Amino acid sequence: MCATLLLALGLLASPRPILANQAPLTPVSLQLLWYHQFQFAGYYAAKAQGYFQEAGLDVEIRDGGYHTPGRAVDPVREVVARRADFGVSRSDLLMHHSRGEPVMVVANIMQRSPLVFLTLERFGFSRLEEIGHRPISVTLPGVDERISAETLATFLAAGADLEALENSAPSWNLQDLYAGRTQLVPAYSTDGPYSVRRQGEEPVIIRPADYGIDFYGDLLFTRQSMLEQHPERVAAFREAAIRGWVYAFENIEETVDLILDVYPRRHGDIDRDLLLHEAEEVRELMQPALIEIGYSNPQRWQSIGTLYQAMGIIDDYDLDGFLFQPAPPTILTLLLTLWRWLLPIISVVTVVAGLAGYLFITNRRLKEEVQRRREAEAALQQLADQDGLTGAGNRRLFEQQLHQEFQRSRRAGHALTVILMDVDNFKQVNDEFGHLVGDQVLKEIVRVTRSGLRAQDHLARYGGEEFVVVLPETSLEEANLVAQRILELNRAHSVQTKAGLIRYTLSLGLSELRVSDRDPWQIIKRADESLYHAKHQGRDRLCVNTTHTLPQPEGPI
Repeated sequence: MCATLLLALGLLASPRPILANQAPLTPVSLQLLWYHQFQFAGYYAAKAQGYFQEAGLDVEIRDGGYHTPGRAVDPVREVVARRADFGVSRSDLLMHHSRGEPVMVVANIMQRSPLVFLTLERFGFSRLEEIGHRPISVTLPGVDERISAETLATFLAAGADLEALENSAPSWNLQDLYAGRTQLVPAYSTDGPYSVRRQGEEPVIIRPADYGIDFYGDLLFTRQSMLEQHPERVAAFREAAIRGWVYAFENIEETVDLILDVYPRRHGDIDRDLLLHEAEEVRELMQPALIEIGYSNPQRWQSIGTLYQAMGIIDDYDLDGFLFQPAPPTILTLLLTLWRWLLPIISVVTVVAGLAGYLFITNRRLKEEVQRRREAEAALQQLADQDGLTGAGNRRLFEQQLHQEFQRSRRAGHALTVILMDVDNFKQVNDEFGHLVGDQVLKEIVRVTRSGLRAQDHLARYGGEEFVVVLPETSLEEANLVAQRILELNRAHSVQTKAGLIRYTLSLGLSELRVSDRDPWQIIKRADESLYHAKHQGRDRLCVNTTHTLPQPEGPI
């Protein structure tokens, strides 16, 4: 009896059962979002290391991209039409799901989106609000078959008049940017700025996060019928792909060589140096040291859906059936895992003792994993709330804090004040010394300004060279003291750069909550008007509620 039990468990515990090895592999296809680069390294590694084969899958990996302007290979369309089994897409997937398309996220690969908009320093602008009638090429409705909800949301958040834009379909060829045929293009932060600098140009990067848009990056997805008919296949593909990503990051140079040797690239600029650079950038977006590869946060998806609704991109959404939930390990799985470990060396009696110890360790590790995930979520939330350049709060966090403090002040009858800040003549700094020096100045402004704030004050980057401070439970008189301190600290500060010492000044507008205010944006409007007056009265000063100007000592302009 014991011998039979040992034999049965031994066969079950074998990592490659005899019958499974004899079964033919199931062919499946994966449609990528772009051409072959490190962006998809985990899938290449999973295939090369045999992880897909061990899962019983024969995977065909198809590249994507734009073969003609405005006509891209659309992974969503390919998967829904059953021409592909799995695909790679972005947070646009929720938009498709809300419109009734049967798609679902299998794994979140990039925790942050790599999408940015690139222009060149010589074109003389650094914000979407400054586009005017310049020729641009971005994925907005009407010019591109493949919808980019992230692009649309960013332009809407910037207050752009989509109908007035001189927009054409992107070619995704940076030569159009260098030649001036277009002055703004979409790109990935993982390789676009690097390629521009290698060309001898200075890129200006406009990030959706600057406008409060912080979405997921690449997602692995499938159609819902695949999960309904072949749940084990979906789970196996997901597990093998995640193993591939782990391997790719542990063996970056080997994986880069695999891409160069096996997979055709779009053009010759995709070389080893670029792919190695891209690998580190992709790692930063995925944050594998902080959070488990593939993890989906339902609360973050709700925030994305709510933003889509607020901007009119979708009418409604439902996360039911949208996020794949991997099944937790069963008791049988735990027993088999334990048996593979113990079979060669111990007896049945030791198995019983070992099982008790294993379950104790597993329980402890489970508690540690729960704590690790909580810490990872907190770290990711901090990253999602920060401006990527300066470390100040971003526009999304500012709007959230403003609304919270507005409601709290209304309920409790507390004072609430807001300071809007703008760097005087900042364009001259960028024009004379370059955007890298300008970026250094912005970082220093945040550092110096924080030193003059109180613990309860909220500092955020409002956009470009504008910053905002929300001061809870603070009267106009108290806020005036804080604003004066900010003004004087920055006036006295010089930034040490490679170009030498840079001095700068700020203009500030201050406003307070009024009984008649229906929403917090009325406070912002008055602060903006105050800032306008400060600018037009000579800069380097503070104006309050557009009617009270506090004269300042002369300082550098």
